[in-house]
Amino acid sequence: MANPKKPIAMFTSRECEIISLIAQGLPSRAIADRLCLSTETVKSHRKNIIRKISELTDGSTALLEFAIAYEREREKSL
Repeated sequence: MANPKKPIAMFTSRECEIISLIAQGLPSRAIADRLCLSTETVKSHRKNIIRKISELTDGSTALLEFAIAYEREREKSL
């Protein structure tokens, strides 16, 4: 799996928020409610995040797996 700390710069601040919420296990509807966005907007962000992740890996890394690793690294840096 890609090092989740290295590619952080490639994500927007909104994508980083969504990655953290995915890592917490929230579905798109709950993320949308929490961030005052439409579900379709969250789905669009998820697609962009997946595209960016697939550019870093062989494509076998799941979004949730990456999100969890990302969140762990983010928490360590706090």
